[in-house]
Amino acid sequence: MLQKVVIIGAGPAGLLLAHYLLRRRKYCVELYERRSDPRVVDASQDRTFPISLQERGRKAIRALAGLEEAIAQAGVFCNGSVMHRKQGKARKISRATPLLTIDRNRLVMILLQHLTQTYSSEQLLVKFGYQCVQVDRRAKTVTLQMGQGEAFAVAYDALVAADGARSHVRDYLAQDAGLQCEQNYVPDAYKSVFLSRLNPALGLELEHDKIHGWNRDNKTRMLMVPQPGERLNGVIIFDAQENPLSSLSTKEEVLTFFQENFPLFGQLMSQEEAEAFLHRPVGRVLTVSCARFHDGDSILLIGDAAHAVSPSIGQGCNASLEDVLIFGQLLEQYEDDWELVLPAFSEQRVPDAHALGELSNYSFPRTKTLVLEFFLRLTMSRLLHRWFPKWVKPFVFDLVLDRDLSYSQVLNLSQGWINKVKRSSPHAS
Repeated sequence: MLQKVVIIGAGPAGLLLAHYLLRRRKYCVELYERRSDPRVVDASQDRTFPISLQERGRKAIRALAGLEEAIAQAGVFCNGSVMHRKQGKARKISRATPLLTIDRNRLVMILLQHLTQTYSSEQLLVKFGYQCVQVDRRAKTVTLQMGQGEAFAVAYDALVAADGARSHVRDYLAQDAGLQCEQNYVPDAYKSVFLSRLNPALGLELEHDKIHGWNRDNKTRMLMVPQPGERLNGVIIFDAQENPLSSLSTKEEVLTFFQENFPLFGQLMSQEEAEAFLHRPVGRVLTVSCARFHDGDSILLIGDAAHAVSPSIGQGCNASLEDVLIFGQLLEQYEDDWELVLPAFSEQRVPDAHALGELSNYSFPRTKTLVLEFFLRLTMSRLLHRWFPKWVKPFVFDLVLDRDLSYSQVLNLSQGWINKVKRSSPHAS
């Protein structure tokens, strides 16, 4: 008899977990997602953002034959970053290990296509446009609703909350099951930006294998990531309490703003993008920290539903995919006994998630003096580590991105720097 697992949320973590469960041949899976089906909706109309996949995320994907190759074909490998500025030469930061960058919606599409092509409708049910409105953990049912339609209950043997930082399943557990959970908005807000990498009329061409950044000041910055087809997808990030875009009301004002504050990016912005930018929503990032990632023997929280973090060091998606890898290892270790697997997952993953929260909040400084020190430390640690690898450890960013260490280990090795940045931050608790 197959166990029925209901997964709420068809983002990267939920879709990858469905892959992991179904390949064990012990489960049937039902996936419910509140967003529209990306296969039939123009993704360009939906809010999206670029992500970078490092080894910890790619290792989880690599366990499924052909999946990493398909994702790589839809992404771009970046071997470093370029920090642009109004005056002086741009600062280049090389990377020994390239990052695989891909649009979030494109990643979801590939995971979904592989899932539906691999498993039959008897093994897998995927429904879009359905929102979780209630959970009854005693009866083991979840209530779903499509739009304003009639709500209906679905029974489960196991329930997985993969429904993001604003998880309805997690909120239910906090209210009904005593789950201790802290939620906070990061001080930044953001808007998505889509540019061309080229402007032939002006002789501009940004490097195709670099992530491009620009800090206007301590509160406003841009990050643009190469995508296939000569595109750059990214964000402008700013203090949510001092939105520099709030006074812009025409596309001409948008173009002027970018040309004055981010001249290089402004010269790559089209009239159409300036108009579209006006109407895009401002996004906020909600961080989540939970005391445990399970309830009883049948409810699991993974990904942003369990541990949403600031995107400052690009670990949100990587950590979510790593959740799936670790959960799969525990299923194997405990022979699919969820009564043992779930507490073991919390025991192993909660400390790392809390460490990741610290690393995401305080790895990169905001003050000008510490930013200079950051780049100096990064450069010197790479040089000294190459000469004295046994004595000098890589700096925090390289430890996170290039090393096969847990987030707890990275935090332990970087605690001095993290504490220094925390003391300088007005938002530190």
